[in-house]
Amino acid sequence: MPAHDQPADSNGAIGVLLVNLGTPDAPTAPAVRRYLAEFLSDPRVVEIPAIAWKPILHGVILRTRPAKSAHAYAQVWTEEGSPLAAITRAQALSLKQKLGARAHVDWAMRYGNPSIPARLQAMMEAGCDRVLVAPLYPQYSGATTASVMDKLGDALSAMRAQPAIRTLPPYYADAAYIDALEADLLRQFDALDFVPEVLLLSYHGMPQRTADLGDPYYRHCLETSRLLGGRLAQARPDIRIETSFQSRFGRAKWLEPSTEDVLAAEAKAGTRRIAIAAPGFSADCVETLEELAIRGREVFEEAGGTRIAVLSCLNDGKSGMEMLEALVLRELSGWLDESV
Repeated sequence: MPAHDQPADSNGAIGVLLVNLGTPDAPTAPAVRRYLAEFLSDPRVVEIPAIAWKPILHGVILRTRPAKSAHAYAQVWTEEGSPLAAITRAQALSLKQKLGARAHVDWAMRYGNPSIPARLQAMMEAGCDRVLVAPLYPQYSGATTASVMDKLGDALSAMRAQPAIRTLPPYYADAAYIDALEADLLRQFDALDFVPEVLLLSYHGMPQRTADLGDPYYRHCLETSRLLGGRLAQARPDIRIETSFQSRFGRAKWLEPSTEDVLAAEAKAGTRRIAIAAPGFSADCVETLEELAIRGREVFEEAGGTRIAVLSCLNDGKSGMEMLEALVLRELSGWLDESV
């Protein structure tokens, strides 16, 4: 039988691949070193010519930073492993239950394991000839969303037989996302044993130069804050809302104001009760559980603050999963057999 007459071996299944940033395999210096080597070698993440950056990365950073980062990971590691991996896995399982037989759902990490190429290949082997790749980054950045697209392209370039691909757009201003944030934050406010004077919306930072070159991330964060702040102002007019940026790295100028600077300034100005939310993170991770909940608390309390609550991300909670289901179903329109 001629090759072009061979029957197709795909069963026409649809796949949904949730993708988050990544995590080391263990809270140890060697595992963190492997993770950071991949992460910080991505030219989307560090926009410095390789000839100048590699000696710094391998001669300084990968010799000193892994032990410090491993300590941070160790403080938040769980029996299920990395919080980010455990929550992303739980999100995939929950979405799988919601979609049922309509789609095959899996998850991957841009850096570390499970990798995008490995899970995409597994989907092909499971019979998926159409795959929606869903980066779980509400706000677009070249260092996050675009990097996932780069890795996806690398994976596809190695495939002789490729699935049809769709990708989830950034959803920083999507009504479903703002609805989910509002509902979840109000739920968490109601569970607190104090009333915050301030809600600080903390986003991951990025070098100011990246924004100056045209990356829309900063604008996306401000728009999320504007929309969410408008909603919360109606429901909780007693809480003032501010925006800041965390996770500075290196000596370059980063987006401002810095989360740690705001926490210290608020406490010194007389704010005694504060809550922090991280709407740019779809799942709790070392940046929220250690950087905000441990180090952020220390900064606020040392500056005179008395009560601080670091609120959970949407994670696999009811509001977050309803949002994710709605976004995914929208992007799968025309692919799904609605009779299933």
